[in-house]
Amino acid sequence: MVKTRDPRGKRAVEHDDPRALSRREALSLLGLAGAAALPAWACSPSNNVVPLRISGSNTVYTYALELAKKYRERHANSAFRITGDGTSRGIKFAGEGEVQGLPADFSNRNKANLPEPAGGTPNSSNGERMDIGIASRGLFQSEREAYSAMVETPFAYDGIAVVTNRNISVPNLTVDQLRRIYAGMIRNWNEVGGPNAPIVVIARDMLAGTAEAWSELVMNGLPVMANMMISMAEDVPAAVVANANSIAYLALAQIDAMMMNPVSIDTIAPTIENVASGRYPIKRPFIFVTGGRPTTTQAEFIDFAFSAEGQAVIRTVGAVPATRAGT
Repeated sequence: MVKTRDPRGKRAVEHDDPRALSRREALSLLGLAGAAALPAWACSPSNNVVPLRISGSNTVYTYALELAKKYRERHANSAFRITGDGTSRGIKFAGEGEVQGLPADFSNRNKANLPEPAGGTPNSSNGERMDIGIASRGLFQSEREAYSAMVETPFAYDGIAVVTNRNISVPNLTVDQLRRIYAGMIRNWNEVGGPNAPIVVIARDMLAGTAEAWSELVMNGLPVMANMMISMAEDVPAAVVANANSIAYLALAQIDAMMMNPVSIDTIAPTIENVASGRYPIKRPFIFVTGGRPTTTQAEFIDFAFSAEGQAVIRTVGAVPATRAGT
């Protein structure tokens, strides 16, 4: 039995594959000055500042975290709270100005406290205001209509890479072949020049911006049929390694050629250079979103991503920096 995901990420049917990984949420705390009242945990005796709260894509989480660390080198009296709640949630939270409806099993995975908050790290951000959403896709028209004042700022571009387990040697696939594999129309590797083995299809779950971008860029309206649906971006490589006949998609920065085989798409290799040149066909934006015109505090952090230091961070993590014009 498999899990089917609607191409717009609106619904899914559970499957009973024992290899499926459970949802886990990423949480990070760092430090940035703001202007609202704080819960007691958010202040320390020596650094009473309001953290800038950033929520959304687990893929973009790493970029936001590293940008915040570098920002604090120039702004010591600053605080951040960064959570990886999924792109759709991040957009919703920014649009509505607060976190609502996080799952009961919300965990503190991927956390960093700079400075460490007094009283320790909370387990949930339910009911807190949200300043900036982070997304690994552009906004849907329905989101633009729901949050008509929302401002979106692309700050980087990433290629969605396709990889296979090391046992599978299929160096190139076309976008059409990928679509048919993920729609369940191609089920054996021998149909695309590989060995006689069933294809184990690995996809991200319905709340992941990467999955939503994949549906938009590859699936052309067809639903995804997958053997495994994975919540956290960082769990994808391990799933590929553990499943001998698997295929998966992930962020460019997650490729590890020692652990998996990168696949060229329409003969174009998944590299930063090919994404930057526009040749690589599966490309998506990383964006910041705010509920309206950015406040001074929000704008200062967003502007930092376009500075020389910020762009160096983006390149180091593994994406292509955008310009202010969005290119």
